[in-house]
Amino acid sequence: MAGKRLTNPAGSSNDLRGDVLRVLGVLKVGTADQIQRIAAPHLTYRHTTKATASERKTARTASHELGRPMSEMGSTARGAGSSGATHPMSVNETVIALLRPKPDLQLLTAEPAEAKAAAQAAVDAPAGVGTIASYATEVPLPATGTWGAPGKGGAQADIVLTAPQDGIPLVFIEVDDCHAEEIAAK
Repeated sequence: MAGKRLTNPAGSSNDLRGDVLRVLGVLKVGTADQIQRIAAPHLTYRHTTKATASERKTARTASHELGRPMSEMGSTARGAGSSGATHPMSVNETVIALLRPKPDLQLLTAEPAEAKAAAQAAVDAPAGVGTIASYATEVPLPATGTWGAPGKGGAQADIVLTAPQDGIPLVFIEVDDCHAEEIAAK
């Protein structure tokens, strides 16, 4: 095949796949909603007119949008974010709360006024800290062994943040479940 492939058979673009891989390189595991809120924050506002938060989330992350059979998607990891990985999900929410991804308003020109207003509010909110590349999660802090091969039983940082452009040369963050907004506020 000659030249750069612009889309894959399921319809996603190379840019979107690259963004998703960058997010997963930091978060390790994440829900479709969490990945979307970081990699494509403008999509968060498309369904603002749905009546409930649950309906909005379902509309944003519905697997039918991928045009693939359910049997091909998710397999054993499908339910991790909704049932079995509460601590990694809290770590992800903390990263999102600190990042505060801003939507690209130009990508919302065809959306309803409510969606544009919600996206504008996010753009007008205070800036977040760093970029997705500023974060690392589940980082071993070896008391024994080496950085590349840490010894068993060593400590692990939930989040390591390096954002010198924002005046933060290095921060280690310990995350307790359900405290993402509280940590980000600090």
